[in-house]
Amino acid sequence: MIENLPFDAPSADMTELSGKLDLMLKLMEEQLMLQRIGLLDAGHVLRFAHGGNQEISLSLPNAQDDYVQRMILKTRSFYEGRLLATIQGMKLIDATTTVCDIGANIGNHSVFFGKVLGAKQLLAFEPQANVYATLCRNLELNGLTDALAYNCLVGAKSGRGDVARFNPRNLGSTAYTPAKDGAVPMVALDDLMDGDEMKSLGFIKIDADGMQLDVLQGAKKILKAKKPALWLEMMPRDPVSGEIVKFLEGFGYSAVQIGPNDQVFTARK
Repeated sequence: MIENLPFDAPSADMTELSGKLDLMLKLMEEQLMLQRIGLLDAGHVLRFAHGGNQEISLSLPNAQDDYVQRMILKTRSFYEGRLLATIQGMKLIDATTTVCDIGANIGNHSVFFGKVLGAKQLLAFEPQANVYATLCRNLELNGLTDALAYNCLVGAKSGRGDVARFNPRNLGSTAYTPAKDGAVPMVALDDLMDGDEMKSLGFIKIDADGMQLDVLQGAKKILKAKKPALWLEMMPRDPVSGEIVKFLEGFGYSAVQIGPNDQVFTARK
């Protein structure tokens, strides 16, 4: 006869030991990260091969703290590499395409669009001054000297904006909001529509942390006239996600889910 023995909950000693092991692992991981940082080239530059023989160079000055830069350094590859490979496979960007990268951060996606996919023209928008400086550096490091980088927000109307949320551990999640007397300049894409650099616009990536709909509302003329493909990062449970889908359906767009929080919208031209 098999007796049902009582289940013993972890003792206080075991819980304490588990906590110490977790702390030790975290310290070891941090030490390894510091070693990786110490091995970076001058200017905090990481160099890695992509696709077998294409050398990519990314400056990572905040790799000790920033999530995106830490992940690039840890994997020695592009951040969100699987999503980028999906975009590549969809063949939405080629040598005839102008790309807008809104919320470009340090230029991880911009470099992929410009150097790996060979976009005709690249326009990158990043509102944080220190991150913008790294973006410009990474475009230069990868020979994308014709790319245009803007130190500004993109919104529903040209004007000003200000920081709504700042996270030093993840600079890419910094959120902004329109503000009449804000410290950050803001532009609506439609106000750039007639420029020569926008003539071949065919793809827009939007990672705007709460301002996705604002960006789209400021691009109504572009959506109607040019029908660019759109890559949006948005949380499915966020109520505004439904508004975005409905808004884009009005311009003939339909979506394909490429990740838990990422959708690509395309429309017939």
